Amino acid sequence: MMLRPFTALMIACALPGCAYHSLTVPVPNRGDQNLHPVDSNAIAWGAIEDPKKAEACVRTNSISDVQVRTSLLQSLATVLTLGFWQPSHIRYRCGKLPTGEGEIPQ
Repeated sequence: MMLRPFTALMIACALPGCAYHSLTVPVPNRGDQNLHPVDSNAIAWGAIEDPKKAEACVRTNSISDVQVRTSLLQSLATVLTLGFWQPSHIRYRCGKLPTGEGEIPQ
């Protein structure tokens, strides 16, 4: 009898993700179509975090959009540690190079 709930829990843990957050500019000017992955971990409720750099966007120095995904296992880790450890998976797209200098209207 106990095997069925355990099996259901294991299947649920194997699901790819349970929460997605996206941030996109109003008119995206994507320089590439690839999503570049980065894993992030916040420790001690965000007091300790390894800052990540968008290494793929060195040439343009701009990001078109960002997606943050938290899987069921990552959410479970956050809950079981009472928020002390918060793992997540971040993906981003780079923006295009600026076309040239311009003037900003006042």
